Amino acid sequence: MLYSWPVHVSLEIHHCGSEHCLPGHSYGPAVRHHYLIHYVVSGKGVFCMEGNTYHLSAGQAFLIPPEKMISYRSDEEEPWIYSWIGFSGEGCEGLLSNIGLSCETPVCDSINSRQAGIYMDALQAGAERKDGREYAMLGNFLLFLSALDTRSREEEKESLSNYAAKATEYIARNYAYDISVDDVAHHVNISRSHLFRIFKEQLGVSIQQYLVNIRISTAADMLSTTDYSIQEVCFSCGFKDCNYFSKVFIKQKGLSPTQYRNQYRIRHYGYNSQPG
Repeated sequence: MLYSWPVHVSLEIHHCGSEHCLPGHSYGPAVRHHYLIHYVVSGKGVFCMEGNTYHLSAGQAFLIPPEKMISYRSDEEEPWIYSWIGFSGEGCEGLLSNIGLSCETPVCDSINSRQAGIYMDALQAGAERKDGREYAMLGNFLLFLSALDTRSREEEKESLSNYAAKATEYIARNYAYDISVDDVAHHVNISRSHLFRIFKEQLGVSIQQYLVNIRISTAADMLSTTDYSIQEVCFSCGFKDCNYFSKVFIKQKGLSPTQYRNQYRIRHYGYNSQPG
């Protein structure tokens, strides 16, 4: 697979580190002559740039562009701990823009905190060793930036939602047929295991359970509103075996299909259905 850089970049890392700030500790107003990114590990603080004030907390990051008047201050009650990295080079503006950071949008909200922490720790460890491993430092820096990439995370969320929507639409149209999880995965063109993860994340249930839920919910509606036999309801909702259908129905509703129909009719119409 061929990858290409979206912008031409030459990078130089100047310094990196971390700070456990005292309550109310402040820096600035001041101007920096290279880029800095501060990643908030814990606590709270305020960042100001060009008349705009940003209230920050753990899991966020903020960009300090060169030659901009800035200041920042630790919270009095929950002073922040942050890590930072200073860097410069040709193409930095475009590189940062590609992950959603700029003078206009200097704060990063949707951070992969676990990855950001890992790569920042690796950067600080590399800086302390000073053993000439520049490529490792640059690699960890780019990985750190990838953990801040709000754009890719929003696109990923949208993609997951689209997969879930296509799958549920397919199930809604075809639950009455003998479809399987593999059929749904094939329709949306992703693996069964990937589809399982999407359903658990987006809907809180497995795809198999979602399919069963749709079938049983439809069966309950048919038992309540039609005179179809139990066998007809069973086959109409995608079940191939009436005994299995009854077991699944009882597990979800606490009543057999016949008991459910009878109870519904007594409650709403005051009469029972004929046994059989």
